[in-house]
Amino acid sequence: MIRNIEDEKKRITRRHDSDFSGYLSDEALNELIGHVETHEMLHAPAHLKDNVIAQIRREKKNAGRRQIFSYRAKVLVAMAAALTILILMPDDGTQNVVNTVMQQRADESLEQMAMRRQEDMNAEWEKYLKERESGGMRGFFRNINEKVTEFGTSLYNSIGGE
Repeated sequence: MIRNIEDEKKRITRRHDSDFSGYLSDEALNELIGHVETHEMLHAPAHLKDNVIAQIRREKKNAGRRQIFSYRAKVLVAMAAALTILILMPDDGTQNVVNTVMQQRADESLEQMAMRRQEDMNAEWEKYLKERESGGMRGFFRNINEKVTEFGTSLYNSIGGE
């Protein structure tokens, strides 16, 4: 239809042999209306609707795939960060906790165990406060090179190095 209007404008412009300003005169407009009513208008291709719907379905499917990929990537990054923190955490002797508790039970009375537990909690609290003053987790990661070096040294020593 747009092509018909453009062709009609050109035909009218040539017929009147004047400068066309973009608006049709009443005569030209009536002639154009008559032409559109008598001749068949252009129609959209029959497969256009199906193509548009298929494209929309593909876009939705791709968006769902991108969302799932994004979620998987976030989970993997979180897992990697958690494993990194677990590996780089300093060893406070927590490996022998069960042996230490069993030995304490055998050696100490209930009151002595409670006193020692309170002292350990106070020591942990002091350690927390010092860590907080030094920047918390940021302070922990500031000296990451030293921690990795210490880990490597302790690993080397435990394997049987010098």
